Amino acid sequence: MERFQENVNHQIRITMVGLCLLGTIFVAVYFNYFKGIDVVYTHLFYVVIVMVGLWYKQYVIQVAMFLGVFHIVMDYLSNGVFLMPPILRASILLFVASGIYLLINQLEWSHKNLDQVMKSVGDGIIVVNLEQRVTMLNRVAEELTGWTNDAAQGQSFSQVFNLTHENSEYQVPNPVDEVLKTDLSTASTNHAVITDRHGNRFNIEDSATPVKDSEGNTTGVVLIFRDITERTAQNEQIEYLSYHDHLTGLYNRRYFEEELKRIDGRRHFPLSIIMGDINSLKMINDSFGHLAGDEVIYAAGKIIKKFCRPNDVAARWGGDEFVLLLPNTDEETTIKIVERMNQAVALAPVDQGVLSIAFGWDTKKNLSEDITTVFKNAENYMYKHKLEMKPQVRDNTIRMIMASLYQKSAIEKTHGENVSRYARLIAMEMHLSDKELETLNWVALLHDIGKVTLDPQLLDKKGALTADEWVAIKRHPEIGYHITNTSADRAEIALAILGHHEWWDGSGYPTRLVGLKIPLLARIIAIAEAYDAMLTDRPYRPAMDQSQAVRAIVHNSGTQFDPAIAAVFINRVIGT
Repeated sequence: MERFQENVNHQIRITMVGLCLLGTIFVAVYFNYFKGIDVVYTHLFYVVIVMVGLWYKQYVIQVAMFLGVFHIVMDYLSNGVFLMPPILRASILLFVASGIYLLINQLEWSHKNLDQVMKSVGDGIIVVNLEQRVTMLNRVAEELTGWTNDAAQGQSFSQVFNLTHENSEYQVPNPVDEVLKTDLSTASTNHAVITDRHGNRFNIEDSATPVKDSEGNTTGVVLIFRDITERTAQNEQIEYLSYHDHLTGLYNRRYFEEELKRIDGRRHFPLSIIMGDINSLKMINDSFGHLAGDEVIYAAGKIIKKFCRPNDVAARWGGDEFVLLLPNTDEETTIKIVERMNQAVALAPVDQGVLSIAFGWDTKKNLSEDITTVFKNAENYMYKHKLEMKPQVRDNTIRMIMASLYQKSAIEKTHGENVSRYARLIAMEMHLSDKELETLNWVALLHDIGKVTLDPQLLDKKGALTADEWVAIKRHPEIGYHITNTSADRAEIALAILGHHEWWDGSGYPTRLVGLKIPLLARIIAIAEAYDAMLTDRPYRPAMDQSQAVRAIVHNSGTQFDPAIAAVFINRVIGT
């Protein structure tokens, strides 16, 4: 359609130029031959030159040359000689045509340059007239509105630029209306959104400015706008992260503290606080890595979020601690909420580890009570419950960790039981106390707990280990120490696990202890562990017979093994 209109306009212009040219030639001949006037008609040539210059500037000089020569020839035919005035007038025609050509060329260049700037600018630009009809869109405006410049011509501004508030409950003023009413520039408010022709929505910021003519009269409005959707999303993400915990999605400590100040008022009494602390998270991190620990934290946050009512505030207070702020909630209701959370925790599945949370709570009933004291009471109550739960939770976690190790390598379960039996026999011959026997039994069963972090393929590898694999294997006493060293009453067990690969001569690992500096229980386990390993088929070698294993213990007595304990084992345990 647009191309058809261009062809029609071209035909009209060609016709007008042709008729004007023919009319001028006719008039020239008439005045020259019948009236004897050879000057007046030359002024008509300027009409043709101007028309050609405006519409077909590339031909204006040729037309001027033709008309100039035509004038000279006509004057010669009339006077019989070539006179200077006709030649001068022809030169003036050529000069005027050249000027028109240069002027039109400069105007076109300026228009083209302005058009190029408008197209290359990074912001959308829409120009409208006083009737709020669109007169121009640049490339960016086309992309953001879904309208082409040609299609938008003459359309209502509000139809092309569909502006709304991101919240449908609010409205955004029409910037063009504002400019036309005040004759002043205006900028958009926050949260402005445009919807393009295809239904896509973009967050934008815009400014509108009146367009003035040379006399200062407003002739229209130019609107400049840009897409800030990505920036808005980033700002929202930053704002979200500033008040939320990235792992659980709960509010963070900063937000909770602000809300606590806001809610601590009479109309929210009774105001209850629940504190929660994940049990044995360090053991889970040490055994399975921090990703497994993060899964446990996420599961805890999910449960707390589930029991958070619309007006409650749930937050992750610290690494393994959570807090719930319950406005208009008495102590009885708070206890019921804690009971339901405990039930949910007991049923919550986690791939690795055990989810267990100790809760504590307190309630502020009137203004005379200090909210900080209420918070501290809830925290202390939580720690009291945590202390009561610790032995059971710790034992459950250790059983789970050992079950995971046995699943990786079935031989470890039999190995632990055999080591426990040999170690007990040695300890009885050494007349250790019942308490020491109980501790030694724990060490024997858990001495390889650090291997839970190893790849199953490494545990069952056939053939020699690489240097890196040896480094990984040698870390298991240290990892076992960190897993089991959870309280003072477990310190002796943890130290024995740490030292069960130390050598009497100081060439063992991980800390290269020497002689009696190696814990006694670790020295006993070293012999019991080595003896059972030698009697058992391993992926990298077949089992030795008993006599070979005994000779190996004797041979390494005083270097790898405590000579006194080795003697007890050979003479009183194996010899019986």
